[in-house]
Amino acid sequence: MNSRFKRLLYLICGLTDFAAFVVIFAVSRGLAEGKAESWYLGVVGAGLSFSAGIGSILGGWLAHRFDGRVVFVSGAVAIGVSIAACALGDPTSPWFLPGYWLLGIGLGCLYPPLISWLNQGVDAQANRRGVSRTLILYCVSWNLGMMCGQLTAGSLFSFGAHWTYAAAFLVSMLNLILALTAVRRVVPLSAVSINKTPEEHEAVELAAAFKRLSWIANLGGMFGGSMVIHLLPDLAVTIGIAAADHGKLLASWRAVIIATYLVMHCSAFWHYRLSTSLASQVLAAVGLIVIARAESAVTLLIGLTLLGQLVGYNYFSGLFYSTAGSSHERRALAAGIHEATLAVGMAIGTIVGGVLGTLVNQRVPYLLAAAVLLVMIVAQSIAWWSWVRSLRHAIPVTADESMALAQEKST
Repeated sequence: MNSRFKRLLYLICGLTDFAAFVVIFAVSRGLAEGKAESWYLGVVGAGLSFSAGIGSILGGWLAHRFDGRVVFVSGAVAIGVSIAACALGDPTSPWFLPGYWLLGIGLGCLYPPLISWLNQGVDAQANRRGVSRTLILYCVSWNLGMMCGQLTAGSLFSFGAHWTYAAAFLVSMLNLILALTAVRRVVPLSAVSINKTPEEHEAVELAAAFKRLSWIANLGGMFGGSMVIHLLPDLAVTIGIAAADHGKLLASWRAVIIATYLVMHCSAFWHYRLSTSLASQVLAAVGLIVIARAESAVTLLIGLTLLGQLVGYNYFSGLFYSTAGSSHERRALAAGIHEATLAVGMAIGTIVGGVLGTLVNQRVPYLLAAAVLLVMIVAQSIAWWSWVRSLRHAIPVTADESMALAQEKST
């Protein structure tokens, strides 16, 4: 694939998440400062996550069955319309929440075709390093966009919400122009064909099993991760953390996630290993407990760091297995399901956490999220025994790994 086209897609990723998370920060922080109840914050966040899940499934399926280019541009348009609706509306208006939730539909429609284009025509089994390099650049791009968006929103919010919405809308319009430029360079999926040997088909089967395991992990990981995005503003206001410091905390959380991506890209110890995934989830459960007991920004940062490494691990590994475990023509659909499981975990976590925060206090939801992670660990262990144990002999190796093994045997 043309490297200039890939760079354009990376730029679109960054701008998309910049605009989206400026709006998310403005809406959630504005509601929290307006003394909105935790259950209402949960409903607002859950609606956004649920709409993103629906959009991801819909976007992945439409890109798989029809033309991903139309789906992609439609997503960019929906994001711009959503931002305009939030900027022009009032949180008390009945149209405010549907307009805000349209943002999730837009994100869900934009990302599945984009992800499939990034590794279009690449044999994921023979070129795992190349796939990983593409994924790390993609992950860093959208996370940098998110991090910059949160920092920008935290800085602009003190001057008024209209400044945050204006910045988001301008970026979304630039993004729409770039999206229209990008679709002109897309090679139709039907023009790409890859032949596989029986051994490679076995390797794909193993990757597909880990792909399904990653979907289970997504549900538990984002159950807790959603609370950082949608419910942490309530806890931050209670503790007395200023909006600017709140933005810095979220940006630091993203920095940890990006660092996790980089470690995973530079290493292969986690490939096809459930134990590594489970260890990451245990650390995240500890982090959620730390957040629940936090009384200062420093304590929150420690908890967010422990939770952030899981968010990074789950996202990167899930994309890796979705690419390696799917035929080329089904990669957009697999990416859509991957994004949807993240969104469903976010939706459930946000609404359950919001209700608990109202009925009990703002700290209990994080303790529940830690318990949910432990339950999902058990579920993944059972699924691994059923899906993966008989396929361990099919673990794929790259050409470099095969050469190293041959040299080892000859000595």
